[in-house]
Amino acid sequence: APRIPSISREMANLITNHDPYHVHKILGVLVLLHYLYRFYLVYLHGDAFPASSSSEGPSHLDIAGVVLHGALSWSSLLLPLPAKRNFSKPMIWPEFRFHSITFATRHVAATVFNLLSWGNENSVLDLVIRSAVVLGTVLAASAVTDRYGSREKRTTNAMPYPPSVDSSQQKTIKKGYMLAQFGSTSACLFADSTVTFASLLGIQMAPLLMTLVRKGKISSFTVHRVYSISLYLGYIMIFARMLTGQKSFGLQLFFAMNIPNSKIRPYMKPLYLWAINIIFVCAVYPSFLGESLESCISDDVAEKLLWFAIAFTTFVQAKRYSPLFGLSRIGFKANIHQKKSP
Repeated sequence: APRIPSISREMANLITNHDPYHVHKILGVLVLLHYLYRFYLVYLHGDAFPASSSSEGPSHLDIAGVVLHGALSWSSLLLPLPAKRNFSKPMIWPEFRFHSITFATRHVAATVFNLLSWGNENSVLDLVIRSAVVLGTVLAASAVTDRYGSREKRTTNAMPYPPSVDSSQQKTIKKGYMLAQFGSTSACLFADSTVTFASLLGIQMAPLLMTLVRKGKISSFTVHRVYSISLYLGYIMIFARMLTGQKSFGLQLFFAMNIPNSKIRPYMKPLYLWAINIIFVCAVYPSFLGESLESCISDDVAEKLLWFAIAFTTFVQAKRYSPLFGLSRIGFKANIHQKKSP
């Protein structure tokens, strides 16, 4: 009879001496618990940080919880990695690790800044700090790619997929990943802690999943499935925040997402593109467009539009990632054909 591995043996494969004093693992457990807690608060209040949103000011526990996420990403430097990327399986390699640290740090910094409320929204200080966070990340990510990676075989476009996902389906999924990256960067332009925090789940879920692949615990199918769900949960957290009456987020987010995804993107360096986006979203929109546009939309209409956006986003996400769950229309037709065949 086949031998069933014991739980202790399975845990031994996960807990190794590569992590000194198990610092990274302890932080990982704390961060997962923190995610659950924040999603619970969003469910209750529509706000991941209701204590800091009150008139009493920022909560030290809120700030400490967010800083844990930064500590988790940076503690990954304690772990050894192979020098070269494995293109046959989604596993962590140096370029990915430094990108993950860079992007996670961006959201930790933006969220802590929002919690502390150091600058008034739409002030010069606010614009300067958000520009430094976003543009600094663009420069840092570019430097990492130049040193450790490739401009052609990027993290998402060269990621391996299961054989059952064809090239056209891969293209659709990759576009979803790309839009999520635009969305996470755009989120850092907003003076709301829940919005800036939401994208951290997808950013930090990816290295966890890749680690489990390296240890032989999950397949590449599972990586894509769980990662796509984590991206969707980030959208849900932002939508939940909008439902609390923050309708201006929706209009600003529309512009914030469409500028970096516009037709000018292939002809402009990312640094310049995001600089334009920052100026428009953080300066032009609130100073010249926001009040007039928002006055044209009643709260009732805004809520209906928001529910439509939630339904539309859910439909698009489900359709885009359906091949990862065996629900693609191509596969469905193939199954019907097989049943009719003698």
